[in-house]
Amino acid sequence: MDILGDTRINWIKYRWWFAAVSLVVVAAGVLDIIRKDGLRYGIDFSEGTMVVAKFAESPEIDAVRETVGALGYGSAVIQSYDRPEMNQVMIRVEKEPTDEPMAGQDPGDAAQPAPEVGIDETANRILEALRAGAAGELVSVSTEIVGPVVGEELRRRARNATILALFAMLIYIGFRFEPVYGVGATIAVIHDVLVTLALVSLFDYEISLNVIAAFMTLVGYSVNDTIVIFDRIRENRHIHRRLGLPEIVNLAINQTLRRTILTSGLTLLAVGALFVWGGEVLRAFSFVLVAGVVVGTYSSIAIASPIVLWWRSVRGGTAATAEQQRPQAPPVRV
Repeated sequence: MDILGDTRINWIKYRWWFAAVSLVVVAAGVLDIIRKDGLRYGIDFSEGTMVVAKFAESPEIDAVRETVGALGYGSAVIQSYDRPEMNQVMIRVEKEPTDEPMAGQDPGDAAQPAPEVGIDETANRILEALRAGAAGELVSVSTEIVGPVVGEELRRRARNATILALFAMLIYIGFRFEPVYGVGATIAVIHDVLVTLALVSLFDYEISLNVIAAFMTLVGYSVNDTIVIFDRIRENRHIHRRLGLPEIVNLAINQTLRRTILTSGLTLLAVGALFVWGGEVLRAFSFVLVAGVVVGTYSSIAIASPIVLWWRSVRGGTAATAEQQRPQAPPVRV
């Protein structure tokens, strides 16, 4: 079934509008990050404690929150963990310096550094309170403690992994096609990461290892979509030698538009279901995937291809005026 028919959209005509939209979103994200004094990192990247408590029966989240809050951890993140029938609750407490004593602590001790009290004893106090609290019978517990050195090391590795992936793609696409295509794809991927990161900040999701994994998936998906269009551009340059590059780029995008919508739409349905029904544990992960599919598809059309055209116009000097000098290419059915 042909859901679109032949399309003759002049995508290149709107390239500056596309760039303006991207700049607005990124600028809004940057301002939001500055306003919040940085991104919100999860327990994976910050010093703190995570406790996963399993109960004999389905626990009352409000009772757990009240029990933990009575200890002075009012900012703790408390949510259901895993499947509902597992009866598990995850409690995440970030270590934050404070000038006020916690419950049960002498005021004179508040100004003293607490390397052990803020980490190991946090888990112990939570476990003791849960065993004695009204949340239900505690069956088993697992704890995870992240120190400042480990958190910084994880952040460093995440940055290095992203930079290495971008560099590897630049080399591969430049070798597989031409250097200009590698530059275009790399800039498009950087654009996708920045826009998605801006959305993560604007919607106040925290950065965790799961979210980093989602970003790496986004990078791969975006490049795959971009390569399809680049391959068609390269093919059309040999088939339609009398056309200017703007017409060739428009033709390639229109030829692959049905494929792009179908594949991206099906992927979006899958990750959208994960976002809606995956629970709070996977909420940030699935949000990045949903945003990444949309932004990655958008950038393949609106960012990567115009960059190739711009680069050619700067280097060649003639492609910039070819759009006005030549008629639009007729549609080619695929």
